[in-house]
Amino acid sequence: MIRVVLSKIKNSIKEPVVNFILNMLMSPAKNFQGRRLFDASELRLLHKALLSQNLFGIDGKFVPEFEKEYAKFYGVPYAVASTSGTAAIHTALGALDLNPGDEIITAPITDLGTIIPILYQQCIPVFADVDHSYNMDPKDVEKKVTSRTKAILVVHLLGNPCDMDAMLAVARKHNIPVVEDCSQAHVTEYKGKYVGTIGDIGCYSFQQAKHMTTGDGGMTITSNKAYYEKMKLFVDKGYARQGWGSRAYLFLGMNYRMNELTAAVGLAQLKKVKEVVKKRNELGTYMTQLLTGLPGVIPAPVTEGAKASYWQYPVYIKQGNIETLAKKMIDQKVWALAGYTGKPIYLCSESLTNKKTFGTSGFPFSTKVTDKVYEYNEGLCPKAEDLLRHMILIPLNESWDNARVERAVSVLKSCLGDSPVIKETPKAAAVPVETKAEKKVRIAIIGCGQMGRWHLNAYKQNSQVELAAFVDSDLSKAQKFAQEAGGKVYVSHQDMLKNEKLDGVSLCTVPNSHYAIGLDLLNAGVNVLCEKPLAVSVREAQAMTAKAKEKNKLLLAAFKFRFFEEVQKAKELLDKNSLGRILNFRLMFGGYINMEGSWYADKKISGGGIIMDNGPHAFDLIRYLLGDIEKVSAETTTSQNISVEDTAQVSCVLKNGAKGVIDVSWTTSVPANNYLEIYGEDGCLLLDFKGLSYKFKTWDEFKRIDNAGNMKIAFNRQIDHFVGALQAGVPSIITNQDGLLTQQVIENAYVSLRVKEKELDATIR
Repeated sequence: MIRVVLSKIKNSIKEPVVNFILNMLMSPAKNFQGRRLFDASELRLLHKALLSQNLFGIDGKFVPEFEKEYAKFYGVPYAVASTSGTAAIHTALGALDLNPGDEIITAPITDLGTIIPILYQQCIPVFADVDHSYNMDPKDVEKKVTSRTKAILVVHLLGNPCDMDAMLAVARKHNIPVVEDCSQAHVTEYKGKYVGTIGDIGCYSFQQAKHMTTGDGGMTITSNKAYYEKMKLFVDKGYARQGWGSRAYLFLGMNYRMNELTAAVGLAQLKKVKEVVKKRNELGTYMTQLLTGLPGVIPAPVTEGAKASYWQYPVYIKQGNIETLAKKMIDQKVWALAGYTGKPIYLCSESLTNKKTFGTSGFPFSTKVTDKVYEYNEGLCPKAEDLLRHMILIPLNESWDNARVERAVSVLKSCLGDSPVIKETPKAAAVPVETKAEKKVRIAIIGCGQMGRWHLNAYKQNSQVELAAFVDSDLSKAQKFAQEAGGKVYVSHQDMLKNEKLDGVSLCTVPNSHYAIGLDLLNAGVNVLCEKPLAVSVREAQAMTAKAKEKNKLLLAAFKFRFFEEVQKAKELLDKNSLGRILNFRLMFGGYINMEGSWYADKKISGGGIIMDNGPHAFDLIRYLLGDIEKVSAETTTSQNISVEDTAQVSCVLKNGAKGVIDVSWTTSVPANNYLEIYGEDGCLLLDFKGLSYKFKTWDEFKRIDNAGNMKIAFNRQIDHFVGALQAGVPSIITNQDGLLTQQVIENAYVSLRVKEKELDATIR
């Protein structure tokens, strides 16, 4: 007993004493001028690593912990540590099963560390020119795509993200994986997501100058389990250490294993990097404010929807000698670098210009590998070449304050004043060209009840819409809408079609009217956004879908859940196979609504009960996220005094083998908090109306992502999608087939009920 008490006292004293000693040992670093990267937190973990008497990452504690925490930090299931940013990129490419002579499109302004892995995998770097963000131009990337293109390796230069929406559109169109080089862009946001998590694989460098550092080191992250397993082997020489006997090397890999000391420092740094990037963003934003409007310069660009992390601050100098300017600034104690790499990377390395790679072989440019001739000469990426002749970099970092930013800008102004100014030749004014997007879309709403109100409110938020007409059998309802938004009123859609030229219609009437009205609209050449259900039978839905195809018009079912924020986030994770093979799911739409006396309870009008009402959203949501439904079996009850079912449970089997249960009810007073739960081999997703919670099997706890907006904003996105589809001619999220396919599932659910009734009747007899 006494020994236990003494042991507890000893341990309670030991930790504070150790902390005091570590803080004392690191106290001289407080006087260091510039970035103070390390303190007692790193030393504490290094001390623990050394005490373990093992610095080998494979058998250690710190490397696996660093990988796990890094993956969790970025919200992905997998991370693989390595020895450098170059190694991190090589690890990513090693997962793609590339063949000699394959082409990889990448950035002309970058470090050679981006290019070395391409060449060592015997692949050909193809350079896409830059756009106004100083990053790869997605339009030029698409021009460079060939049948040999096997990857796009984007570089988020200087902490400013690429236009990832456009880049992914190109990649998905051509079925090409996207690897993100985030060496200069730690914790950098693009439209609410961290770069490195948007493409298929993200790569980070921990070199001394980066936002977080271990002196050198790298990390590669992914949501793709197959990529992860290949990468984990790649950094360890392809060595299968478990389950394959004493020695089995499955393919040619590298020795890029991180050691325990590096990982210990990385764990401490990971806790600091958010504040580092936050401070850099504040300072960079302030520098931009001070430089804006200054003659002769263009401040650092920031991609639309992004928050730059300012690894360095680029300034575009319109006229003058940037080398002279940088020297003058350095003379005044403001460090500046002229031209970053000086020239695009393809002009900096003889491995490209003179094909000095593997001895005298010229690989991978040899005719033994490729029948194409690749030349890396001036003029290959003219915009990048011109940019580097005009760019200076200011090494802004988190140790600065506003006063230091102000002094840097003051020195730049002073030095620019000393430089000869060359007047620019005035450019001819651009002639405004009317684009398709500038022409307003003429919309009508048929059915001016509560659902029509939701559509009206959403259309009013879209500047591309002209609300031209409103139709309702109760003219006063249509008039009320018209008073708010303009437009003419009608009591019938036939009268409206005789008098109006329309681009699209929101059909918000009762279900049994969708068929006749929908066919009339399509025959008149009008695109339709139809509230659910699309029809009250598969026969009607088939006829409507066939008519839309015949007339080449849109017939989109209003499946609003596809536009909910938590659903879109879940879709991203599922599309990256983050959960692995899907095993099962549970969906519940419930709440108490008294349907007695309403048209919902009149089968002649509604087509059915709760399955026909909530089933369209439920079945479509499962189809959208998890794949097509192959079999359904329904059971129903009715508690209210109505002639249709008010509660249903539908068991589903998907074509991919996953199974699940869908519960829908007008009578369940207190439904579950999570309306959808999805379980896979490698993790699970929990969706509620306020956000998404998810957990991978590599994590210890759930991660929560709250929605930034509400259901009203989500509904607006649905309307914006319809308007965008009218302008572009092609919908991107819902297709004409989706309403029909969901109607088939609904009908199959009702058929299963009739079969069970017959079986029960036969059993009783």
